[in-house]
This record gives sequence, C-alpha cells and structure tokens, in this order.
Amino acid sequence: MKQEVVAITKNVRESLKCVEYLRRRPKTEMVGLGLIYGPAGTGKTRFARRFAIQNNFIFIRLESTMTARSFVYSLFDALKTKFNISDNSRGSTNTIYAKCVEIINDIEDEVIIFIDEIDYAFKDKKLLGTIRDIVDETICIIILVGMQNAKIELLKCNSHYFDRCNYFVQYTRLNLKDVQLVCNELSEYQIDKDTIKAIKELTRGTLRQVVKLINACENVAKSKQLKEIKYSDVRAILEERVKSDDFAN
Repeated sequence: MKQEVVAITKNVRESLKCVEYLRRRPKTEMVGLGLIYGPAGTGKTRFARRFAIQNNFIFIRLESTMTARSFVYSLFDALKTKFNISDNSRGSTNTIYAKCVEIINDIEDEVIIFIDEIDYAFKDKKLLGTIRDIVDETICIIILVGMQNAKIELLKCNSHYFDRCNYFVQYTRLNLKDVQLVCNELSEYQIDKDTIKAIKELTRGTLRQVVKLINACENVAKSKQLKEIKYSDVRAILEERVKSDDFAN
C-alpha cells in the first residue's frame, strides 16, 4: 500500500476549502478558526496529520491528561522546531504562552495549526480558553478536529467561542465514488469494480475500515502473486471480515 497518500475524497475537498477560506479571510476582521468534525474512522485525523506533514504545518494531538500548561509547552516546542528557534526557556503557563504568541506574531511565514482530539478541551475551560486566546491575539490559522458532537459541544461550552469559528467541515462516510478513489490512490494493485463495491458495502464507507480491507486484499494478491485484484480472488477474505467484530457496526 502506498504510504502518506491523501486521496481527495469529498471530505478532503471540503477540508481543503476550509484551509483556503481561512487563508484568504480579511485577517484584521476575522479570526482564523475552523472546525472539522464527524464520526470516528471517517478520516479526519488522517487528513489533518498528513496534510500538516506534507505542508510543514503544525499538528498537535490533545490527550486526556493535557492541561493549558502542557499544551502551550507542546505548541512552543512545535514552533521552535518549525522555525528553527533556539530557546530553552522554562516558566509559568503565562510565560510560555506569551512566547508562543510572540513567535507567531514575529514570524513572517503563515502559521497553520491543526489541533486534533479537541473534544478533550471541552472539559477544561482553561485549555479551551488558551486556544481561543491564541486565535484572538494572532493572525495564525487554527483548525480544530473533533468527533461528531464537537460542533454542538463547542456551542454548549461557549457561544462566543462558537461564533469565532469561521468555517465548519462535517465529515461523513464515503460514497462509492470516494471508495473507488481511495482504492485507486492507495493500492499498489489494480482493483476491480466488484471488489470496490464489496469494500464499500462491507465497510459502510468508513475510511479506516476501507484502508484495512485494501491492505487485506493486497496481502492476498502478494501471496498469490497476482498482478491485479479481482473479486473472485479476495471474496473469501472479504466474507471472513464480514463476520469479524471490526466490521459489525
């Protein structure tokens, strides 16, 4: 399977529109805040991480134990790495926060930050507020990535914060055309239409499971030394997957 490939599905197209919209916004009038949200396994993190890596943007994944302090230190380290800054400063949350804002404001380059698992911040007003303050005090772009209830939870937490979001992208499950695109882009083999249709029906358009089935089909192709993947060759493995817990829901 090809590595680090981002297939341009309908979800990805909308995400790219989000980035472009925030880049072109009137920066003195609108903050650069966006939200990508949707069910698990639909490719939100896959897009955010790989798109950030490919374009040298910043990607930060929140964890359940993360606080405002640990977040600003993570951001500080990411900014130092990105812009090759030598600064081993330590200090209070406010001190490191101020350094992050200073770096972002002083650097001429555009700063785009993806923050994954934003749902963890909904339980910590100080952490959520810290992210909001960075958006307010700089012209950087911050794109939050969360689960399917993230938009509602953000509104519940703070309506003013919600109003700051200038672009929302809702991820949905892939349609047949998207699944075909993913198969064509990720697989090192030609996959026939019947197999693609079976993958779509089996996974119900969940990208994470689509990738797993592509990998399973490729393993069959390698073991049988096939040049292309036909449904008759992989039917058994697909039917086996139907019975597995991974694909039950």
